[in-house]
Amino acid sequence: LSVDWGTSAALVGRSGSGKSTLVDVLLGVLQPQIGTALIGGLAPAEAISEFAGAISYVPQQVVLSDGTIKSNVALGLPEDLVSDEDVWDALARAHLIETVRALPDGLDSHVGESGVRLSGGQRQRLGIARALLTRPRLLVLDEATSALDAETEEAITQMLGTLQGQVTTVIVAHRLSTVRSVDQVVYLEDGEVRATGSFE
Repeated sequence: LSVDWGTSAALVGRSGSGKSTLVDVLLGVLQPQIGTALIGGLAPAEAISEFAGAISYVPQQVVLSDGTIKSNVALGLPEDLVSDEDVWDALARAHLIETVRALPDGLDSHVGESGVRLSGGQRQRLGIARALLTRPRLLVLDEATSALDAETEEAITQMLGTLQGQVTTVIVAHRLSTVRSVDQVVYLEDGEVRATGSFE
């Protein structure tokens, strides 16, 4: 399987077909027993180490700390190195900017333990904003739009389309509505790539 730079690929298939395992290999969490996984010619762990922030991941369940909007978007980065402007930009691209602007304390608003003060869709969009903050070159989304309503999902899908040519995007999806505009659909079954092609 090959995904060209700046293009998008969707991994589809039934539960247990190997989608999340393939993502774990791509992120360097698992080592392949056979074959090689390469990102720009480097093993995933090397690529992540060499190009910090160039690879971002959005899981199905976003984990939030009991902190502010800004601290959650900047999670893992020293807050003094992250400008408010960059956070607002990431929030805008994740279609969360209006929600945060409406909060009394804006970026300094607390999300509560595990993000209890936000809806499921808002938590998911905050996770997407976190992934976009570093302007990654590879963006991996594992069922990242599953908690979103249809309208927000469509907006996020359109936003992902604007990354075409700038970011390589790998999307794990069950809902086919999220993968209509990808360059390549990869059908997995029993841990093997059984077919690749356009959405059609």
